[in-house]
Amino acid sequence: MHAIFSPIAFGIFCILFFGFIEVALIRFLNRRWWSLKWVRLAAWSLPLAGILAILVWGLSEYLSYSALGYVSSIVLLLILVAEIALMLSLPISGAVHLLHTLTDHWRRRRQEKNPDLPDSERRLFLQTAAAAVPLMTIATGVTGVARSFGDVRIETKTLFFKNLPTGLEGLRIWHLSDTHLRHFVTMDDLEEVVERAREFSPHLTLVTGDVSDDTGILASALTTIDSIRSPYGTYACLGNHEYFRGIRQVREIFDRGPIPLLVDRGIPLNINGSSLYIAGIDDPRSLSAVEPDFFKRTIDAAMSDSRNNDFTILMSHRPDALDYGAELNIPLVLSGHTHGGQVGFMGKSAFSYLRPDAYLWGIYRRQSSQMYLTCGAGQWFPFRLGCPPEAPIIELRTMKMAQSSG
Repeated sequence: MHAIFSPIAFGIFCILFFGFIEVALIRFLNRRWWSLKWVRLAAWSLPLAGILAILVWGLSEYLSYSALGYVSSIVLLLILVAEIALMLSLPISGAVHLLHTLTDHWRRRRQEKNPDLPDSERRLFLQTAAAAVPLMTIATGVTGVARSFGDVRIETKTLFFKNLPTGLEGLRIWHLSDTHLRHFVTMDDLEEVVERAREFSPHLTLVTGDVSDDTGILASALTTIDSIRSPYGTYACLGNHEYFRGIRQVREIFDRGPIPLLVDRGIPLNINGSSLYIAGIDDPRSLSAVEPDFFKRTIDAAMSDSRNNDFTILMSHRPDALDYGAELNIPLVLSGHTHGGQVGFMGKSAFSYLRPDAYLWGIYRRQSSQMYLTCGAGQWFPFRLGCPPEAPIIELRTMKMAQSSG
């Protein structure tokens, strides 16, 4: 039930938050529109319809009505996009309305002095501009969402390390996370992504949680992912959705499948004579803030079999693991979970401009440790703007002196 309640609560919060801003912007900045009854009804109807859509979605998830869940989530997506688009565009329309008011006042004063003065076409232009801005913004938002359902980006992300063992030079790791197989990401989509990733010939595949929101296809998903046949294997760690969907059943499926699940443990590999240690930690399950003690406990357990000369890669669904990982000088952390905040701008999470210290999307560095935080290859809720799905190839390279000093 927690797997349904948490998204419902989060969705209602978002709908009400953006809906309140939308209503306030129309009422106080666009008074000409607010004076129209149908505009007021439409403004209040948008968040109310969004709440109804998310409740229908939750009911369909609880009763396993997939078709109804798909339709209701699409409706909810369109309402959310409309609210965000209006939030961004209504201040501009408000400025146009202010200009319109000032123009009307200036025109009336001129006509008082000269009654025969013809009416200017500026009024019609300003009225049209005020209405066009929200419509264009909504259209742009819908287009952006549609594009987010396009191909998953598979690009090489090169990370440089000062003390990279010689045998790991050029090692390519396929980092797959947050596929969330079910309604919006299907097995056909996964097979297509695996086929495209195979062209990069990754040496190692690491899966950082939230593989499938349908346990009925999890076994097939693991077989499909493993079909990439990385020469040094494929390994996975848990995400919160594995717990949401039933951790006992998920672990049983992993135990029967081809991909080892690393939970608070690690596995040593010998690659070209160099020691590589792959560690995987547990997930705290909660959607709220996670106490640092959890990561200390679970990372210590995962690192218990590592040796001093091992180059360690830590798999953690949550990016918060970087903080304690940096204290242990773990060279590389691979993480997911955040989906980049669902909204991106110029290759970064849009929320990183509001929270510059938060882990949201991309490369992060703490002391001698680095993390690549992927925005994920799928979505449990179909909403992405400027933050396209990705499954990157992480390539390890030695840091040259010039790079180090620069």
